[in-house]
Amino acid sequence: MWSWLLHRITGVILVVGLLYHFILMHFMGHDNYSYEAVIQRLSEPSWKVFNIVFLFSALYHGFYGLNGLITEYVKGNSLKNFLKFIIIILPLALAFFGIKIVLF
Repeated sequence: MWSWLLHRITGVILVVGLLYHFILMHFMGHDNYSYEAVIQRLSEPSWKVFNIVFLFSALYHGFYGLNGLITEYVKGNSLKNFLKFIIIILPLALAFFGIKIVLF
């Protein structure tokens, strides 16, 4: 129950985050995506929180969907177990590098 609900919540977070991104970057002027503007924006703590929440939402939403596909369509137990192991390890690695990029 909770995983299904979290999947829906992360979908809403992704839609709102993408809308905010498109409005800020594509409709609020061309100076918003210069190098200086991006570095200034990424130095603010609120943007770091936004990027980390967006990162975790995207990873959870995407890999939970892949888990559903693997559960439904992969028939062999050994292949299914291997793929489920990969979809646990890969998002952890991506989250680690994403947090490293955002915070440092």
